[in-house]
Amino acid sequence: MKGVQGKLTKAESLAVPLELFAQHSHEGKPKMWTYLEDELFIPQHPELRKDIGEAIYLKEDFFELFPEEVKPWNAMLLWGTAYSRSSLHIDPYNWTGTNAVLKGIKRWKLYPPGQDEYLYVFENQRSGFPLDCFKYNSPIDTYDVNWKKYPKFKDARAIEFDQHAGELLLIPTGWFHQAFNLEETMAISSQVMNTNNYRIVLDEILKADNIEDQDLPVDFDTLSPVQQVQTVMSMLPEKILERGKAVTQDVLDQVAGENLYKQRLP
Repeated sequence: MKGVQGKLTKAESLAVPLELFAQHSHEGKPKMWTYLEDELFIPQHPELRKDIGEAIYLKEDFFELFPEEVKPWNAMLLWGTAYSRSSLHIDPYNWTGTNAVLKGIKRWKLYPPGQDEYLYVFENQRSGFPLDCFKYNSPIDTYDVNWKKYPKFKDARAIEFDQHAGELLLIPTGWFHQAFNLEETMAISSQVMNTNNYRIVLDEILKADNIEDQDLPVDFDTLSPVQQVQTVMSMLPEKILERGKAVTQDVLDQVAGENLYKQRLP
């Protein structure tokens, strides 16, 4: 869970039981809000995952070709109070993101590519995920801009719209975006890697030096999309797979700690 008292830049990450968050999910204020971002809750509850169903846009999923140790978790639960919001960012691995609102209203700002200068994008940041690809984040809160600190932002151009319950948003690859919850809002986010964008995702993996370009087979570009993904995944070093196991275990340990806390509640 992300908690904010004051500015978005002061956000703190907290691990709390879902029941405790739910008791306060209606209490958002302009300068005090919370945002639950849980990657494991839905995968650990198969009955909920079944209820979500399958969107036709997500049927082709090359992430299923990834080893379990580095496969991105699917169906992240997003539950935020009024005024809660994400950072301004591009999604990990530069994949195509999806967002389905179940309850409430999200206000979005999407920035087409080519505006990094106006967005003051952080340089050379890493994601911290098992594949540790580059991370593309901006320090700007587009809903509370420090114009003195970021004067060039006035030249940035965005598409702004509201997303209501029952609507699915596909976020284009390479677009910076920020979501703002106008009221208590619950949504599910996911990611797409398919025939249309798989080379962009693979390029991000290669750019992070997970694999050396020169080690790819000489006929790599003639392989089918599925074969290209399978080839790159088969070449991942063992240390990366081990790191993936460690990251997953760390998250599972946090969940176990929350369950123990819940059992101790009167």
